[in-house]
Amino acid sequence: MAARIVNAAKTVRTHWKKSTFAAVFATWGVYYLQDKYKANLLREEFCRRAVIYGQQSIKYATEKPRKVTVILNPAARKGKAKKLFEKNAVPLLHLAGIDVEIIKTESEGNAKEKVSYVESTDALVIAGGDGTVGEVITGLLRREDEATVSLKWPLGIIPLGTTNSLAKFLYASAESDVRWMGNAAMAVIKGVTEPVDVMAIQGEDGRSVFTVNSLEWGPLHEARENNTKYWYFGPLKWRLTYVFNSLKSVWPPVLSANIKHRPPVDEIEPVNEVATSIGIDWWAWIQRLMIWRTAPPTQENKELENEDPEIQGDKEEEIEWTEEDFVTVELVVSTGNTDEIKKSPRALTLTTGPTEVTRTEFIQEGWRRLSPSEDQDSKVSIYKTQTSTVGEIKITPVLKEGEEAWYSVDNERLEAQPITVQLLPRKLQFFTDRQDRDNMIGESKST
Repeated sequence: MAARIVNAAKTVRTHWKKSTFAAVFATWGVYYLQDKYKANLLREEFCRRAVIYGQQSIKYATEKPRKVTVILNPAARKGKAKKLFEKNAVPLLHLAGIDVEIIKTESEGNAKEKVSYVESTDALVIAGGDGTVGEVITGLLRREDEATVSLKWPLGIIPLGTTNSLAKFLYASAESDVRWMGNAAMAVIKGVTEPVDVMAIQGEDGRSVFTVNSLEWGPLHEARENNTKYWYFGPLKWRLTYVFNSLKSVWPPVLSANIKHRPPVDEIEPVNEVATSIGIDWWAWIQRLMIWRTAPPTQENKELENEDPEIQGDKEEEIEWTEEDFVTVELVVSTGNTDEIKKSPRALTLTTGPTEVTRTEFIQEGWRRLSPSEDQDSKVSIYKTQTSTVGEIKITPVLKEGEEAWYSVDNERLEAQPITVQLLPRKLQFFTDRQDRDNMIGESKST
């Protein structure tokens, strides 16, 4: 026995490179198999829960099964989106007794067209990232019947993108794709929804682009989007993109714009009750519609209805615009969808950066945003921002002749031009599990 140990030690010493490689490979293999095993256990548990909903739906065999139309971007996750979606989300929807129709996008911007042809469904599910979410919302709200479908069709998100901004808020975040996608699919199955604000961005051509996240303009966002150019650096590309973008000959990269904005206006909004029954409580929706249509108008509403339209228009004009000329390194207009406490009235947040920034500060701020830490408040003095709450904004960029500039809307480029940004409060309903975090599989309670 001792001789065997000695011989093994000699072999390892003689072939130390091969031995090291074998040890590393074996360790990686053990961890890989453990992850696979844990992922399969999670899938089994999600399936067991989905089956419960499916069995209960069988009791009402006379009812037509719920139909969910999925807009899938197969190019997301570097082409792995289709496989991830079919492995982690589709089985749960089928086990819950849901009729699933999958529509695959074929190119960038194709989701807008695809959603415009959807005719009959009970809900829309977006399988992709922020870009796909923005495209689906834009296509949906450009339809002639958008007032009807935005009320009838709640939306869900299966997070398959890089950032998944809204999905991080709607569904309990998790340490693995299996858990996160499972949570998102179960939210669709349970049918609990939450109202979400939509931002409408209207350009010079009169057409609007819609988003539930933000509009960004500035070199920090350009650097983040340019990281794909440095793919050969692997994970380091996320940090090196800020370094390379700081080496531009023209510095500091300032933005000039004329901005008009006015404060938000209080609006009378319907109370959105959270569904507690399995699936979508269509009877509650019908009752709500009947209440809205038959409820006697309040004295305030009567006065507004009796007023002359021109007088009402004059009242709108009474809300004064504030006009400012900005010189800054960053401009962001965002919704409040990810705020735990919804502000009243609903409003947009306008954020502007400092008037100039050094290359070092630029790199530090970019890296801080990649991994925000608990001590990030100590770095606020390095990169100062100003925020204000507004109801509507008009942005007119001041560009040099021949200069090209771009806004970033859900990581999609929009040519820098005069735009009007408005908020559509509670425009869409999204499936969520925020009200049921305590009962999540594996007690994943983090947001």
